[in-house]
Amino acid sequence: MGMREDLKIPLTMLSINFLDKLPYKGSYNGKRFMFEKSDNTLKVYVWKDLYSFENTNVEDMTIKEFEYSKDGIEQGIDFVEETKV
Repeated sequence: MGMREDLKIPLTMLSINFLDKLPYKGSYNGKRFMFEKSDNTLKVYVWKDLYSFENTNVEDMTIKEFEYSKDGIEQGIDFVEETKV
């Protein structure tokens, strides 16, 4: 798998195997995001690019859950792109 040019996320890193071990954090277009495995779902957080995840109130984040799969990762990337903060 290559790289999605629109978001600059290397999909080889953002994979099921990677997310099984660690959350994936990044920033894009004035917002920050985090992908993490939560039970058997993929949880994606998006918030304004001011503070780290740990220093941002959950009330200031947009959070959505997806199927924990390759398709879920693609849907999560679309969610990050489309979410307004």
